[in-house]
Amino acid sequence: MAKCKEDTFVKVGFKNWKKAVEKFQNHERSYAHKLSVASLIAWNKSDGVDVQLNKQMRADQVLAQKALLKILTSLWYLAQQRLAIRGKDATGGNFRALLNLRAEDDDNLKSWLKQKISHTSPEQQNEMLQLMSHKVLRELCTEINKSSATNKSTFGIIIDGTQDCTGQEQEAICIRYVDVNLNVREEFIGLYRMSSTTGLSLCKMLKDVLIRFQLPIENLRAQTYDGASNMSGIYHSCQAEIKKVQPLASYTHCGAHVSHLVVSKAVPSSPFIRDALDCLQELGKLYKGSGRFKNLYLHPDNDDDDNVDGCHNYEDVIKALRTASSEFGTNVASRATGLLKFLKSAKCILGLVAALPIIKCLENFNKALQGNTINISGMLEAAERVKNELQRLRSEETFREVFKDTEEKIEKWKLDPLVIRKHRIPSRYDTGGGESDLSIEGLYRSEYYKVLDSASVNMINYFTSTDIEEQQRLASMLLEGEYHQDLVNKYPELSDSLRLNISFFYSQYQASSVEEYRTINTRLSCQLCRSRAIFQYSSAYEDMAS
Repeated sequence: MAKCKEDTFVKVGFKNWKKAVEKFQNHERSYAHKLSVASLIAWNKSDGVDVQLNKQMRADQVLAQKALLKILTSLWYLAQQRLAIRGKDATGGNFRALLNLRAEDDDNLKSWLKQKISHTSPEQQNEMLQLMSHKVLRELCTEINKSSATNKSTFGIIIDGTQDCTGQEQEAICIRYVDVNLNVREEFIGLYRMSSTTGLSLCKMLKDVLIRFQLPIENLRAQTYDGASNMSGIYHSCQAEIKKVQPLASYTHCGAHVSHLVVSKAVPSSPFIRDALDCLQELGKLYKGSGRFKNLYLHPDNDDDDNVDGCHNYEDVIKALRTASSEFGTNVASRATGLLKFLKSAKCILGLVAALPIIKCLENFNKALQGNTINISGMLEAAERVKNELQRLRSEETFREVFKDTEEKIEKWKLDPLVIRKHRIPSRYDTGGGESDLSIEGLYRSEYYKVLDSASVNMINYFTSTDIEEQQRLASMLLEGEYHQDLVNKYPELSDSLRLNISFFYSQYQASSVEEYRTINTRLSCQLCRSRAIFQYSSAYEDMAS
């Protein structure tokens, strides 16, 4: 390519090494050398077609990765905040709006969303959500399997059924376990659609779930369901079928269901309390079903939190029902007329006043049982306190106060007094003994006692009809220092050295509940970790010094 090229440096080769430095310097200043150097630099800087295509493909991949990351994080944010993802169509909704908002500050994301394939379709959203949920479940199962220092990570299950908006039966499953820090954990792992709700079908579903999550059924130590016969029956229920596979899976009633079951069986024992509460429920349905009645009932004085009477808004309710019965449409007016007639009766007022202390007592019991840190001893202690409170309410003095409060309200609201409707006794049954000397207060007091007695009996039955007594024996080994050899032999995770450990621990530390012992163990574990760290640090320091 150069006119005055030197064949010595191109074809022939250099031989005159005596004058090498001089010849090299002259050649370095020549046009041929300069042209060759420039051509070499240009060749090194330029890429081939295949290299250029690969670079463009890599740039597109980086753009796609960044855009996909923005899409995933946006979807993760909406799922974490429990916000709706899609709207009426695929182009609307929170997900698309959030992506458009983030695209205003990101030109790459804006250009990516304009493409025909942007990976934002509903099917791909569902796939991403499924991948996220699977990752969460995998981490959860790993944590459960590592929750025990003895490599015997025991756990319990909680199952409750409900129906979705389409009427399909779904079973909600939760896992309850104790982590390495001795904290009680309850984790929801999913909803499973069931075509049949028999005990055998639910047992098969549960075994399939445990297999999928790699949780050995041999480590199952507790099962908790509601009081339905398909769950709690003795022979062919879910708990009975599970016990055939794992006899150590003790069964107890779900604490959150016990108070509801007690109320549902106790209230029907007294007709005047049952009718009053049914009327109150119908009033709530009318309030929810009619927006006009709701606006009519709302009053600036209704939210008086200082008045805990329970009937402080009675006059506003009566006024609203009276207006609705005369001015509203036929359906609402007829319901309002029936409710107004019953609510103005003294019998309804007595039922509401008498039911208030019982419902409050069982409601507090319900709240206590719904705590995720509640244990067997705490549950039984709460049940014992509620039982004592119900026994306290079952006294003539208490009902006399209720009856006196009712009479004051009847006089205040100018209602008809309480009366006993007397029925004429047929002549063939009339023994001539005269009229009964049972007073009005005595008549309603006997029905009031029926509710309290039913609540106390059912509460005892729901707790004693399960395996809770065996679990209480396990807790007593820690709380009272007792040692039950039969239980230690029954559970493989309990060793024979437990007797000495319990004896030593009980002699050094004493508490009144399992929760207090858990706090003591947590504190001891922290001190042990600090001591171990100090020991390791001092040992390392001595090694360096030596």
